[in-house]
Amino acid sequence: MALLKALREAPRLLREQPILFVPMAIFAILQTPQLFVDTLDPMISIVGSLLLTGLFVFVTPVFYAGTIGMANDAAIGSPTSLGRFWSHAKEFYASVLIAYLFITAVTFGFGFAVSIGVFVAIVAIGAGGGGLPLTLGVGGVIALFVLAFLIALFAVHFYAHAIAIEGNGPVDGLSRSVTVVRHNLKSVVGYGLVSLVFGGLFGGVFVLVVTFAFPSAPAPGEPAPMPDLVPALLGSAASIVGTALFMTFFVVFSVVFYRTLVGADEDASRSNATTTDHGSDEFDTPNPSD
Repeated sequence: MALLKALREAPRLLREQPILFVPMAIFAILQTPQLFVDTLDPMISIVGSLLLTGLFVFVTPVFYAGTIGMANDAAIGSPTSLGRFWSHAKEFYASVLIAYLFITAVTFGFGFAVSIGVFVAIVAIGAGGGGLPLTLGVGGVIALFVLAFLIALFAVHFYAHAIAIEGNGPVDGLSRSVTVVRHNLKSVVGYGLVSLVFGGLFGGVFVLVVTFAFPSAPAPGEPAPMPDLVPALLGSAASIVGTALFMTFFVVFSVVFYRTLVGADEDASRSNATTTDHGSDEFDTPNPSD
C-alpha cells in the first residue's frame, strides 16, 4: 500500500511542482568537478578526491534537509520554492549534519575494521595451510558481519526524513528511523528492492557515460590525459540531468513512502477536519445578544 502509493504519487507531485528538480540539479553541478579530478595524475586525483569528499560531507546535509523539506511541502499540498528549500535547510541542517557525520564515521570505521579483518584472515589462512573449508568458513563469517552492518545501515536510512518531516533531533531521528523500519518490515523490504533496482540501473548508466566521456586515470608516472572537450561536456550534461532526475524522484518517492508509514497524511487530514469543524462551530454559534 505505502509502496504503491509512493510510486503513484511521486510522478504527480513532480509534474505539479517541477521546482523540486532544481536543488538536486544544483547538487549535481557541484559534483561535476569530481569527474574531471579522476582523470588527473594519480596523486593529484587522490588529494582532490579527498578534499571534495571532505567538502561534500558538510554540503550534502544541506541538500538532504532542504529537498526533503520541499518534497514534504508538495506532499501536503502546499506550494514550495527555493526560498522554502533554504528555510528547511537552515532549520534542519545541524541535526541532519550530526546524524550524517555519525553514520559516515561508523561506516568508515567499519570499512577499516573489515579491511584489517580480511588482511588478518588471509594471513591466518596462509599460516594454517589454507584449505577450501577454512577459506569458506572465514569468508562466510566476514560476509555475515558485512550483511549485518548493511541491515543496520538501512535501518537508519530514514533519519533525515524523521528530522525534516517530524522535527526530531539527530539522536531521535536515528532511533525513529529504526522504529519505523522495524514496525514496517514488509513495506520497507519492498521499498529497498525498488530502490536497489532503480539505483542499480542509474549507477550502471552513469558508469557507462563516464567511461565513454572521460579518459581513464593514468598509471603512475604517465602524463594525465586531457579529456576531449565535446564528449566531456556531453558527459557532464548527461550526468547532471540524470542525477537531478533520479535523485529528485527518489527523494519525493521516499518522502511520500515515509509519510504513509508514519501516518502523517492521516494526521494532517484529522487536523484539517478538526480545524474545519471548529471553524463551523464558531460560525454557527448564535450571538447571545440576538
